[in-house]
Amino acid sequence: MKTLVKTLILLLFIIVLASCATTSAGDTHIEKKQEQKKLLFEDWKYKGFGQKLPDWVEAAYHNKTDKIIHSDGELNGKELLILRGEGINSDQAERNLELAESGISEEYTFFDSSWVRIDAGEYVALAIYYKETL
Repeated sequence: MKTLVKTLILLLFIIVLASCATTSAGDTHIEKKQEQKKLLFEDWKYKGFGQKLPDWVEAAYHNKTDKIIHSDGELNGKELLILRGEGINSDQAERNLELAESGISEEYTFFDSSWVRIDAGEYVALAIYYKETL
């Protein structure tokens, strides 16, 4: 009887170890792949929820409107306006962005916004507005 109990406990222990080993290996592989692609930014809006960095963010950070238009066909043939707010944390960066947004013309339409943390520890909030070109 003791041998049977010891065997069951040993089997149960092996099953628990095997299940833990398989779940952690898959998660780190995905995260490492994403980190290699985006080395410029350490953190961004909704990263904690598993959302990837929007395609337009890096282009907007570098002020490259042609790449933003290429990343989203909806913006093709429109005049873009990139607004930026910087701060020591994401809240301050977004507040500074809101101040910049208050001064734009009503003819511009909001497209999207996000914030990122650069590897230096600074936060930058970015927003894209567009207007129809004649």
